[in-house]
Amino acid sequence: MSPVPRFHRQTIHTPASVRAGGWPDWSGQPEVFKYYPADFPRLSLAAVPDVRLLLFRCAGLTARRVYGDTVYFLRANPSAGALYPCELYVQARGVAGLADGIYHYEPRGERLCLLHEPESATDGLESCCEDDRRVEGLVLLVSAIYYRSSWKYRDRALRYCLLDSGHLLGGVEAAAICGQEDHEIFCRIDRQRLAAGFGFGGREQAMAMVVLGRRGSERVTSLAMRLPFVSGTGTFVANRFIEGALEEIGRPEHCRPAAGGAGYPFSAGILADAIARRRSIRAFAGVPLLRREFDAVLDTATMAVSMDCDEPVRILAVVNRVEGMEPGVYAGRRCLAAGDFSDMARYLCLEQDLGGDSGATLFLTGAAHNYLPLLLKAGLMGQRIYLTATGLGFGCSGIGAFYDQEAAAFLDTDDMILYALAVGR
Repeated sequence: MSPVPRFHRQTIHTPASVRAGGWPDWSGQPEVFKYYPADFPRLSLAAVPDVRLLLFRCAGLTARRVYGDTVYFLRANPSAGALYPCELYVQARGVAGLADGIYHYEPRGERLCLLHEPESATDGLESCCEDDRRVEGLVLLVSAIYYRSSWKYRDRALRYCLLDSGHLLGGVEAAAICGQEDHEIFCRIDRQRLAAGFGFGGREQAMAMVVLGRRGSERVTSLAMRLPFVSGTGTFVANRFIEGALEEIGRPEHCRPAAGGAGYPFSAGILADAIARRRSIRAFAGVPLLRREFDAVLDTATMAVSMDCDEPVRILAVVNRVEGMEPGVYAGRRCLAAGDFSDMARYLCLEQDLGGDSGATLFLTGAAHNYLPLLLKAGLMGQRIYLTATGLGFGCSGIGAFYDQEAAAFLDTDDMILYALAVGR
């Protein structure tokens, strides 16, 4: 087994660390939308409805909430603390109604901001990918602005930026399924070249690219774009721990590619509706799940991911209330220990009732090799679990905060605990 990375060890939660945590500096609260200056051209996505629908399903705004004087927007993909560190960039080639170029997606207003028009046929984002063949169609870049999360969650925001990016990748996967489009996720990308081209300035990091299009034979060998730095937060406080960790994990090695994709247990129409309706449940009523519902969650979550660097992620479940299943700890469908462990699940999830009142609380685990794609995959699997639950008519809540060491000991695993999700009614 690979050793647990120091940056994972340094971000564990314990009962003592949770109770010692302070409050965020509200005067430094970051903005959650990034905008380029007004002189950058904008295009309303109403002019390209197919692209509008795809991007809405990836990362669009699905609801608006008003609390006092503050307006909050909910999105197609969940985010730890609703802080939304991720940004989405789009390269288009040969897309009807859309000029070839690299764009930034503005979900509020549903617009694309044109950042760069290609200078030649060999200029583009493909040059930052190991497979640099020209793509006719769309190439998406998912990035994370870590301060949006570290403002509240400090060093542990490293995990949340990766998991949130994985959720967005899961949103891209689901959108591709709705549109019957092939897709490929790439983690082995040239992050330094991307940072220089986009002017990220160390405050925003490229996480992954997704190809939604047809590969040609011509190679794309350069990225001529050189953008000025544009803040996506307004305020900013550097976190050298996170910056160093992202630099260290940004070069995956000895990767094993995988081909595949989710097959949801319902139609594309139901999936599209689930994307728009997805929410994080706040409390369970204690009504049991059906066995087939639990099985559907496991089957969908664990299907192969179309990814250039696939790392194994396992699911250990504390089954609390599932008809036809004895309560206990399960590895997949195999019971490891029978008994009512709902109080323990509640405790492990930072003593939140969601962990114990659920039909089942799922712990996603994995070893340390290639930490970035490992966490991205865990987040993507989390998005699959959310959408499966929503489509089948029950609830889900992602739980990124848990007592790491206690959870691993209770589940009797040497793996890292990557993520937890509670599902139920």
